[in-house]
Amino acid sequence: MDGHVNPSLTVRAISAQQTQIFTNYVLASFPCFFRSTETRVPVNWVEYVDRRRGSMDSCFDWAVRACTAAYTGFLHDDSRYIYASQDLYHRSLRGLANLLANEATAKSDEALASAITLAVFEKHNCSSPDAWLRHASGIRTLMRLRGPQAHLEGFGRAMYIVYRNFLITAALVEGEACFLEEPEWRALNEQIAANNAKLPSSSLYTDVVERGFLEVLKVPGYVKRTRGLQDQSSKERTEIQPALLQDVQATRAALRGIYTEFGVSMSMIRSGQDSKDTFVGPVPHFFEGYSSLFSRGIRLALLTLNYLIVIMDPKQRATIDSDNFMLLNDMARSQQLSHPTFKIKIPLTPPKSPGQPRLVVQSLITAETREPPTTDWMDRIITTMGLEAVHVCLVG
Repeated sequence: MDGHVNPSLTVRAISAQQTQIFTNYVLASFPCFFRSTETRVPVNWVEYVDRRRGSMDSCFDWAVRACTAAYTGFLHDDSRYIYASQDLYHRSLRGLANLLANEATAKSDEALASAITLAVFEKHNCSSPDAWLRHASGIRTLMRLRGPQAHLEGFGRAMYIVYRNFLITAALVEGEACFLEEPEWRALNEQIAANNAKLPSSSLYTDVVERGFLEVLKVPGYVKRTRGLQDQSSKERTEIQPALLQDVQATRAALRGIYTEFGVSMSMIRSGQDSKDTFVGPVPHFFEGYSSLFSRGIRLALLTLNYLIVIMDPKQRATIDSDNFMLLNDMARSQQLSHPTFKIKIPLTPPKSPGQPRLVVQSLITAETREPPTTDWMDRIITTMGLEAVHVCLVG
């Protein structure tokens, strides 16, 4: 087994172990999201890794080993694995740079899968304050280079679905609109939703989730446009603000409707009344976790939209504060996984504070707030559509 007597046997043995460890890592870091989406993609991440047995000398394989080595190190409190994971991370980065040097290989599944795996590793390790944002920027560029249709079928679809929510987080932190709002990418999401509806495992909740994602996609753009109002003259603001306020309120109303629909669909599934009888018997634990986190994501989106309304229409402040108080109370009752570092209180800005309130978006992917790969931190971020990874508040 030392690689000299029978190299091929060594490769097969290590590959088998790698698949099992990677599976354990995925189920630890993405338990609810993976279990709830694994049948909605042609090839999921565990299957993709398992099919690559024998292919061990590539930047993707090194990226996978970096993640599994870090996971093993934290699981057994063994710093040797953690140090080894960092070496594998840098080795994979160098290999990815070689792929990106050629446009043909830059468009490959290998390149995007490596970039996404490294991005997840970086979120857990935070080698520098903005490293995860550089990864997100690179992945955004790769996706644009590949085009929307490259993410509709095969493993491309699994890669897109697992990372698209992180792009919302990055857009919020960077103060930019999310590029997935663009018509061709919106059409991709609509096609994914249509394809999901045709699957044997399809259920009412899958349609509701996809529509919720399409609405949450708009939030970073609204944040950017609302902040931009403060740079406009009084006359320009008077011309621009009413339409923007109307858009924000329309999205808030749509999300409220989706929140209600999702609750109804979950009640139907729990009672065994789903039209396609997707679930028989008790609802799996992971599905309850998924529904709780998705609901939290909708509430967090509603909170942010409420803050934007306060900025544009201060007269609604009292009503908005009351609504936010109820949203936060609902989250406190139903979600036990809220981040302990940040305690949000209402009102966030005293109603009579001088000056115009402004929105502050703070990243929770930092060296101080990160959690190890043995926790479900990534699951909480991705299933809340990226919103668990930011702290949004108003300040005067």
